[in-house]
Amino acid sequence: MKRKFITKLLAVSLVGVMALGLAACGKESDDKNSTNEAAKSDISVGIVVKTATNAHFQDIAYGAAIAGKDLGVEVKIDNTATESDIDGQITKCENMISTGVDALILTANDSKGVSTAVERAHEAKIPFVTVDTEIENQWGDDVKDYMPNYIGVDHTQMAYDMTCQILESMGGKGNVVVLRGVDAASSSQERTEGIKKAIKEYESKGVKLVAEQSANYDQDTATTKMADILQAHKDVDAVICCNDLMAVGAITALEENGFTVGADGVKVAGMDGNVIALQSIKDGKMYATAYDWSILQGYYAVVQAVDLINGKTVPETTMTPDTVITSENIDEYLTHGEELSQWQMGSAVSEISDYMRDFIEKGEAMQESK
Repeated sequence: MKRKFITKLLAVSLVGVMALGLAACGKESDDKNSTNEAAKSDISVGIVVKTATNAHFQDIAYGAAIAGKDLGVEVKIDNTATESDIDGQITKCENMISTGVDALILTANDSKGVSTAVERAHEAKIPFVTVDTEIENQWGDDVKDYMPNYIGVDHTQMAYDMTCQILESMGGKGNVVVLRGVDAASSSQERTEGIKKAIKEYESKGVKLVAEQSANYDQDTATTKMADILQAHKDVDAVICCNDLMAVGAITALEENGFTVGADGVKVAGMDGNVIALQSIKDGKMYATAYDWSILQGYYAVVQAVDLINGKTVPETTMTPDTVITSENIDEYLTHGEELSQWQMGSAVSEISDYMRDFIEKGEAMQESK
């Protein structure tokens, strides 16, 4: 039987972790826990995610924490309060570096503005792993010395696939509103590109983009922006958002203005697989979300960070699969969202449920089949 991808990643990474652990045990042979080589490896990996209020980044952090448990390395997790706080994210990265982490993982708030964090890691000679949002290359041919790898999803394809599925459910015609995320983030740019690509292809069949606004990936902002849009456009058939929080905000605005949402009303969709969105789909309100298996992104990030610490070569790009979640398959994903919501952001993982192990293996199998 073909071995699982994560199992293979662990097998490679644990060799280096255990080697470092044995060295540490040699220095402190009287340590009562010296037989646990992995736990005494003294490797510390820092990860700074965009926000703790978005389940997408909680999922990335949770995947990183699980990998830390599996590898026996310390994973330090921090986040900015909002997805637009560029200076705050740089500061948090610098704080991680000053604490002596051996590698740094970042989901960038701004594809260009966080370059200082990349340079600080380079100056400190610690590997820098980019996850979810690509950072603009400002180092030319030397970019791999600064950012050796990227882990994420094909945001454009994911958004395109989901949008096509929604437009088909509308019979290929109707008025569509698009809520963009943070415009300076590559993830928002790519998701918007995928959405608009699908809409463009369906224009000849009767689909029309009637309005689009940036709501900065924020739920309250989305409620306000959607309410404003509805003042000018009373005939709306679908609202497609670059994340789930904005989709929830759009639903609030629609309902407050007397619209019915769901399969028999305005079809609202987001992205990320947030537990709030999953429950909304279960309740028949939100129509769909697109899940990018972000738990794998966090897991792979720590595994590859450890490999980089050990001087190993890692793939330049690792792309996770994506899944469109609707009422038809919601039961396969709701438990994941519920378990994630019970984990305290930044805490170590003490126990991993059988469901979560099976869930990770499911994503892993999809990864291998890509």
